[in-house]
Formats: sequence, structure tokens, C-alpha cells
Amino acid sequence: MPSPVASTHALAADTVQVTDSVVVRSTSDSSAVFVPQYIHGFERSTPLRESDPLKDLQETIIAIPEGFDAAPMPDSPTNNSLLVSIVMVVFLLFAFTFKKGTRFLGEIFSSVLNVRERQSLFDDSTVRETQLRAVLLCMTFVSEGFCLYQFLLQTLPSPGVSIGTGVCCGTLIAALYYLLQKWLYRGLGLLFTDAAHTRKWVESFISINAIISLPIAVPVLLTIFIPQWRSTLLVVAAAIYVISRILFIYKGFKIFYRNILDLFYFIVYFCALEITPLFWVYKSSVLIYNFVELKLQQL
Repeated sequence: MPSPVASTHALAADTVQVTDSVVVRSTSDSSAVFVPQYIHGFERSTPLRESDPLKDLQETIIAIPEGFDAAPMPDSPTNNSLLVSIVMVVFLLFAFTFKKGTRFLGEIFSSVLNVRERQSLFDDSTVRETQLRAVLLCMTFVSEGFCLYQFLLQTLPSPGVSIGTGVCCGTLIAALYYLLQKWLYRGLGLLFTDAAHTRKWVESFISINAIISLPIAVPVLLTIFIPQWRSTLLVVAAAIYVISRILFIYKGFKIFYRNILDLFYFIVYFCALEITPLFWVYKSSVLIYNFVELKLQQL
């Protein structure tokens, strides 16, 4: 008869479970069946337990600023693309048309002070010379428009138009003022004198307006690129314009003065065509700038 201790040991051995393998024992049969848990072997790598990187890693926190609204660039002549484009186009046109134009400029200078009866300067002019005269007049209009806008900046509190738009408006006003003066001189000359003297008078007016484009362009360019000299350079540009008007008045006096009675007509002309239109130009410039500013605000 077996002892109780041996029976208990046999029961415990029959119910043993192993982690890596399973052993099945039978009380009737002493043979054991081995079943491996990993039939295909162990895996090459065992994945780590997933963790929260915000808790496991101590990372440096960088404060990113929220930023601020971009400040617009100041509206200066060098920062305005429209004004720079206008200046470049005008001077490039002058460079292309100035080829063999020194003789033509010399004829303009000589015609300013010459009052002899001769053929018109532009009757036998070539296409290149006509183009050069047109480019010189365009340079004069742009320079006068720039000076007019800068003068309004000194008098008006704060015009709401940009400098490029303001110079375009000033250029248009200068061109219209030139055409108005040209037709007034022609009509006044035909009214008080003959066609020959009128032609010489109008020709001198065109020549002077074309030739002042060269000296007046120098202070205008310096004002664009050296704005701290603006007040002094505007005075220089105004002096050049005044000298051109004095030169034109002198030319008209030499053409029309014959006796003391002609002096009366000359004084009337001086008040009617040299002083009064300048006030009209200023008033019309203020009205045009206010109109353009109102239209830009409505957009």
C-alpha cells in the first residue's frame, strides 16, 4: 500500500504548468507530450512599451512670439515705383533720341535770343529732331509736375495721394498749362501784330520750354535721391523757371516793341499771361488733388 506522501507528490507533478512549454502528464501513462509555446522561435526584436513623450522627455519649450502687423514703407520718391518708372522712361527716351542732337540744341539756344526774320526752326527738322524736342518738353512737364507737387506738400496740410499719383497730376497740369499758353500767345500775337512776329514769338516759347528741361532736371533728380536738400533744390528749380520766363519776356519785348504805345500792350500782356495764370494753376492744382484724393478714398 503506497504512502500518502508519495500520492500527494504525484498529484502535484501531474498538474505542473511551465511558462515556456506545456507538459501534459497522464496518470495511466508515464509518457509526456511537450508542446512548445513559440513554435517558430523568438522574434528578432521586442517592441518597447509605448509611452507619452510629453511625460517621458524633458524638452526645452521655446516661446514663439505672436508677431505684429507690417508697417508700410514711407512714401518717399525713391520708394515709389511709379515715380521711378516715369523718370527712367523719360531719361531713356532722351538718351535714345539725343544721338546727333547737339546741333539741334545749339539751334535752340541761338533761336532764343535771335529775333531776325528767318525760316522757322522746325520747318526742315528731321524726325529725330522732332522726337528730341518732344522728349525735352516731356522732361520739362515731368520736372514741373514734380516741383508743383512738392510745393503743394509745403502748403497743404497732408495730401492723401501718393507721390507717384501726385507727380502724374502735376505733369498733366503742366502740359495743359503749356498748351493753354501756346494758344493764347498765338491768338494774342495774331490780334496785335502780324503772322511773322507771332510765329517767332511762339517759336521762342517752344524753344525756351524745351531747353529748360536740362537745367531743371538736375535739382529735380537731386531732390528725389537727396530729400534732405528738398527746400534748397526747390528754390533752385523755381529760380531756373523764373529765369526762363524773364528770358521769354525779353524775347517778346525785342519782337514787339516799336514805340511807347507798344509798352502799354506789353504791360497788359505781362499781367494777363504771366502773372494771373500762375494763380489759376495753383487753384486748379489744389482742386485736382482734392478730387483725386476723394476718388481714391471711395475705391
